Amino acid sequence: MLARHLLVVIGACGGTTTAVDAGTDAPPVVCWGDVRTAQDRMCTGQSDCAVVAHQSDCCGTIIEEGVRDDQVDAVHDAETAANASCGLCKCVPLPTTDEEGQMGGAYVASCDTGLCTAHAQ
Repeated sequence: MLARHLLVVIGACGGTTTAVDAGTDAPPVVCWGDVRTAQDRMCTGQSDCAVVAHQSDCCGTIIEEGVRDDQVDAVHDAETAANASCGLCKCVPLPTTDEEGQMGGAYVASCDTGLCTAHAQ
């Protein structure tokens, strides 16, 4: 009798699940996770907002995200801390996108329904 076996191998970049506390209103962030809190994104007008580059995986893929202008440094520092113990992998980054997955040559932040959001241009 001929036996047939199927071997399925699933691989992913990273594989590390280190958690870092992103603040009081957010759960711990896993490697390459979004460190922004709702408070980091609150706005009343477009001038409140700025764009930050978020590394979303171990390959170096960037997602441009919107944050309050006065929170840029805090968000950058939180992401650096969250990813400090995360491993990098040898893969090609995906193209840079905005928060909605749209690619563009430039990215701008706007205040959309009270939250800073980045948009591709």
